[in-house]
Amino acid sequence: MVPTVDVQLVKEFMGIRSVSEVCQQLGVARASYYRWRKNSEDRTEKEIRNQKIGELCKLHKYRYGYRKITLKFLNS
Repeated sequence: MVPTVDVQLVKEFMGIRSVSEVCQQLGVARASYYRWRKNSEDRTEKEIRNQKIGELCKLHKYRYGYRKITLKFLNS
């Protein structure tokens, strides 16, 4: 689980305060923040891919299996 609220708050205050200070105020370790930030970036790519696959499934009225959907996804 990635606490996106904490990641967003640190990004907002980054110009005003240091990452260490903001993390300390939130009660989060700095290493945890960087791990969450990395994971949140990775998840967005995965979420985008999953959304496109879901749209393809809806477009074809859930008639196609994973092989056909995968081919359509790769060809789009």
